[in-house]
Amino acid sequence: MLNGSGMVRLGPVQVRLAGTVRSSDDGKEIPSVNAPTVAEATAALTRTARVNGADGVVEVGSDYRRIPIGRGPLSTQTLVEVLAWGKAVKRD
Repeated sequence: MLNGSGMVRLGPVQVRLAGTVRSSDDGKEIPSVNAPTVAEATAALTRTARVNGADGVVEVGSDYRRIPIGRGPLSTQTLVEVLAWGKAVKRD
């Protein structure tokens, strides 16, 4: 698809998605639609590049983090953060 030959690099592009999930007092995670995934972040990266005039993104990377942010007698909260980055390109 976009392999770099015949491409003009437009510059870096990055996105950050974040959400929280809760765990019950016995440690089981409660399903949440607020928790982002790497697939969602890379899709958002491509959409962001296309909105700004690019045909796609090359050299894509991502980072997925889970950070405990709150503990209590009833639940534990975890911040889920996904970063995605790459270089926006346009066909010659």
